[in-house]
Amino acid sequence: MPIEDSERQRMMQAKSIGPRMVGYLQEIGIERLEDLTAANAEDLAFRINATLGRRHINSVGIRALENLIAHARTCGR
Repeated sequence: MPIEDSERQRMMQAKSIGPRMVGYLQEIGIERLEDLTAANAEDLAFRINATLGRRHINSVGIRALENLIAHARTCGR
């Protein structure tokens, strides 16, 4: 299911998160910012890499995912 535009915009408020990363998250079934509050960046990176069939998310991508998770936790308060 596609991520709604309003959710996409909320996700992209996190540092280093752009449309491509949001697309990767959609590929692994993340649909809402709230889906990330209990997530682990390394696990997400592993899932994205497995879905893409190659190692794509590196340490910079993991830091971006950490920023997004922190943003999700802040927005959930």
